[in-house]
Amino acid sequence: MDFEKIKELEKEQYMKLFKRQNICFERGEGCTLYDINGHKYTDFFGGIAVNCLGYNNPDLVEAIAKQASKLIHISNLYYNVPQVELTDKLVKNTIFERAFFCNSGAEANECAIKIVRKLAAEKKNGKTTIITARESFHGRTLATVTATGQEKYSAPFAPLPAGFKYIPFNDLEALKAALTPDVGAIMLECIQGESGIMPATYDYLVGAYAFARQKGVLLILDEVQTGTGRTGKFFCFEHYGIQPDIVTLAKGLGGGVPIGCCLARGEAADAFRPGDHGTTFGGNPLACAAANVVVGKLFDTDLLDKVAEKGDYLSDALSSAVARHKFVLDIRGKGLLKGIQLDERIPVSTVVGKMLSLGVVIGTCGHNTLRIAPPYIVSHDEIDDMAEKLETIFSNTNI
Repeated sequence: MDFEKIKELEKEQYMKLFKRQNICFERGEGCTLYDINGHKYTDFFGGIAVNCLGYNNPDLVEAIAKQASKLIHISNLYYNVPQVELTDKLVKNTIFERAFFCNSGAEANECAIKIVRKLAAEKKNGKTTIITARESFHGRTLATVTATGQEKYSAPFAPLPAGFKYIPFNDLEALKAALTPDVGAIMLECIQGESGIMPATYDYLVGAYAFARQKGVLLILDEVQTGTGRTGKFFCFEHYGIQPDIVTLAKGLGGGVPIGCCLARGEAADAFRPGDHGTTFGGNPLACAAANVVVGKLFDTDLLDKVAEKGDYLSDALSSAVARHKFVLDIRGKGLLKGIQLDERIPVSTVVGKMLSLGVVIGTCGHNTLRIAPPYIVSHDEIDDMAEKLETIFSNTNI
């Protein structure tokens, strides 16, 4: 099927939800993507921080193919080996006691929300409210879009579920003031991804953790974008030396195969009873086989150290190449998740298009910010090439 026919059918038949780039990718190898016309691009977006092992990783492909030839799906009414193996890896290598697998980050956050509500119901204490931060992003379901502290995502879908209140991010005093007797949990991101790669300050996140402990409320950390090694540690919260009650994962966990996970400890781990929650597809053998490869590489090899090292190299390359331009307002992030905020007079969508024309894929997020989230296998040479091309574009940009 030629590209024009593809676009014609998409326009006629697909719901009007995405502003797509004028490109159709067909295959990938390592950090390189190839479009339907055979042109190649270096990927610094990773399918929105998903394709952590790059494309056509032999171990991942072998595990998926092997599992697909045996068993793809059976439902959670029966045991399956890959799910138990993945649970064991995650529990034995982290602070958490129990896991629940689903299909996406939104579903993982739904699970966390339901844990808070279930505990409140059991205790009959009325602690059903969850505090979240303004400019956060927690998903697209009705509950998670309400938890998201951005009205542009939730307003079109009113009436919205009750039980959420919002505070400014990185404002510990505002958080303390919001913790009324009806609050059962605080739900935060270590780095607000969709609003512009905004890291939580050390004092803020550690203070939120300490305050939650003091007041006896749960601390939920949404690590859908920052977890599974993206920042150079398995969980981003490890940079802060804290221990949340619940953490949610998705994106990179399956290396491209859809899977989400809610991990919990303490009373949160034992909140549910049979029938309280469930999923048809979540934790199926195929998805868990893929996730076992990703998690195995993160726990059993030096991949996390490489992400940390390459993250430092990426920071230095960006600082050297583009920080001098007056319209570059900030470069921030951790590990292989970076944001470059530009003056509003330089639309990031224009930069993304120009980078595509030079054979590099990057993304965007809030506050006119370029989002860079390459596969963990990205090389120094690929980082240098991306930075040089970004510098070429910036050097020919005037405001």
